[in-house]
Amino acid sequence: IKIKKNLFKPKFLLVQGRALPQIDESLQSFPSNWMDEFSLIEQLGFNGIEWIYDKKSEYSNPILNSNEYSKIQSLSKKYNVSLENIVFDWFITHPLLKKDDISLSTKIQKIIDLLDYSEKIGFQRVIFPLLEGNSIHDSNEMGLFLKIFSDDILPTLNLKKLEIHFETSMSPNDEFNFISKLDNPQTKICFDMGNSASLGFDCTEVLNKIHPFLGSVHVKDRLKNGGTVPLGEGSVDFLTVFSILNKIKFSGPISFQAHRDKNSNNIELLQSYLMFINNIIGKAV
Repeated sequence: IKIKKNLFKPKFLLVQGRALPQIDESLQSFPSNWMDEFSLIEQLGFNGIEWIYDKKSEYSNPILNSNEYSKIQSLSKKYNVSLENIVFDWFITHPLLKKDDISLSTKIQKIIDLLDYSEKIGFQRVIFPLLEGNSIHDSNEMGLFLKIFSDDILPTLNLKKLEIHFETSMSPNDEFNFISKLDNPQTKICFDMGNSASLGFDCTEVLNKIHPFLGSVHVKDRLKNGGTVPLGEGSVDFLTVFSILNKIKFSGPISFQAHRDKNSNNIELLQSYLMFINNIIGKAV
């Protein structure tokens, strides 16, 4: 009798700050007590971390300070928490294409500098959010964005051992066209199952369309046209998502970006989320 082996063993990451108490209204932000989280991530059994660079930590984030690199790297080594993803959430506050008090050339240089820091510290991929204020709304904006990236960012990226994964709110067809036009092996898509369900997209259609370019996944649950809710309480069809990920032999990282609030016991909550997803994977393979 052949025993079906479970070969789908994804690499689970925790989005930075999710194991620590939420201190303000913001669900996701860089935590000032970032050093405290590495031991918790290890204790929970995650493989790595998805770091955050945002407006709040614009000047204080340790990725900007070469004296802090060894601290980040030694915590990573000590607790066996690999430095995997880094999210450039700063661009949600200062969108690349929007005219604000920061010039386009400064924003482009910022991406290049952040790529340098990220690689030096040892991160493997950048999550670049094309969401909220930084969304792409039409073909003109897409054309402009692709031109800026191709001319000004990709020459730097090509010299690095880094990938950029775009998390977008585009339709599956637009997302496919966007990433196809970039036509670079170091640019991929980050699929956020919660955001996708919230926008009313069908997960089978999305994953079947973008899977050649799929680089990373965010675990989250949201209501259709609504906010983030605990896993299993929203519109995400988890079983279908993980069945497809298993079928396409997805081997990229899966980051937990799931719901919590100021009153959450985050350790218990994350333990229950891990159990929930492992249970789904058990059924999906």
